[in-house]
Parts: sequence; structure tokens; C-alpha cells
Amino acid sequence: MIHNQINGAPMPPEKINAYLKRIGMPAPESLDLSYLSRLQWAHMQHIPYENLDIMANKKTSLEREVLYGKMIRGSRGGVCSEINTLYNWLLESLGFEVVSYISRIIAKTLPIQPQSHRVMGVKLDGRIYLTDAGFNYEHHRIPLLLEENLVQSDGECEYKLVRDEFWGWVMWQNRPGHGWRRKLGFTEEPHIDLDFVPATFYAEAHPDSRINKGTKVSLYIDGCFYALRSGSFLKERGGVEEIIEADLTKEREKALLAEVFHL
Repeated sequence: MIHNQINGAPMPPEKINAYLKRIGMPAPESLDLSYLSRLQWAHMQHIPYENLDIMANKKTSLEREVLYGKMIRGSRGGVCSEINTLYNWLLESLGFEVVSYISRIIAKTLPIQPQSHRVMGVKLDGRIYLTDAGFNYEHHRIPLLLEENLVQSDGECEYKLVRDEFWGWVMWQNRPGHGWRRKLGFTEEPHIDLDFVPATFYAEAHPDSRINKGTKVSLYIDGCFYALRSGSFLKERGGVEEIIEADLTKEREKALLAEVFHL
């Protein structure tokens, strides 16, 4: 695919092996839906979403080698564009037929936002599956077939994709006890790594960004979604959010980053 050639060369085998070791995955015997599903879930359980560099006023780079050094060699995480840019590189390098789309997050309190979030479409047996390893809230834990109105369950929530005149495709999520709500919207225009640089800079530096206002860290552990946000340590399972600790001091936050998120 020409857009992947523009992104740059694939990872050499030794880097692929180190990446897979970092997320606890074996090398693929077959590039099929089963392997893609296990790969996405492993990624979500080993590489946390985190904005610690942004909060430390460090510049965020989407250069592939920088991301690899940070998250694979350095055992760190990143914000969504960092995680999914690196994940996209892995998918390309393993030999998956992958294309990246840019989406708009649809939040209850801010339904119209700039395009920002990277979503990957992987073609398997003539069908497209959406995969995403870098969302800072409960998000689909399995690749989703890009088929209109098909309700798909990941064992935690239900999802469906609906066409829309403005959004292109809208992803809906049904969390237990919360009902259906829109998560994001995207079109199928191919995008390259460079297309996500403006959104990353916005997240890092714009006064309206929601990502540069406080510590945001999350990771899936033993099937639960754990997060640090708004000065609290919380977990979510079955649609129920439980605040484990509130009003965290900087010292306690630092301890939780090390103990829970290994940062």
C-alpha cells in the first residue's frame, strides 16, 4: 500500500521480536483474525495510555524510532497518537494489510471536536476490521468488523457502526447500565503518520486540549480498566466505575504509577 511506503521502512526482525516480547505475544503462525484479536488485547494490557511527557512539558514526537525507544525499549506508554502510530508500524511490519483513518472523538460534553484519533483498518479475507490500542476509556477490546448495524460484543460492551452523512461512520458503544452512545466518527480516507502530527501538537499545547490539564493514565489489568484521572485512582468493570482512591497527593500518584502501571 502506497501510504505505508510513505510512512517508511518496516521494522527489522529483531525489533519485531522485542516488540512482541514487550506485549507478551508469540510470533504469528498466520496473519488471521484470531492473531489480530490477541495482538490488540495484549497491546492494551501491556502498553498504557499516559500523558506524563506532556505534563512534564516534554515535546511529543511521532517519529517511529522515537516511539519505539520510548514504549518498547523504555517500557513506557503514550497518548493515543503515539500508541497507535507505533501499533500501526507493528501491523505493517508483520505483514498485515492495514490503513489508518483519522476520527473525531464524540464526547457527551464536547460532541464536536477536531479530527484527532487514529483508527486502523486491517483487511482480512476481503473484509475490514477496525483495531485500536490507544483509547483512554473503556473501548472495544477486539477488532470490529466494518459492517453497518452489526452488533458486536467484546464480552464487556456492545458496539455497532452506522453510516452518517457528516461523520462517515459512527461507532456506537453500549456499556452495561449506560445504554447506547456515540464514541467516534471517521471516514475511510487513508492517512499517514504525518497527518497525526497537528492533532498531537494540539493535545500537547492548545489551551482547549483536555490532555494537558492533569495526569491521565490507563491500562487493562486482569480484565478491568484501571485509570488515574482528575486526581483519582479508579477501575471500571461491567459498566460500573469505582473510585478506589480520591484526592491523590503527588506522592501517592507517583507510587501508583510505579505499583500499578509500572511507570
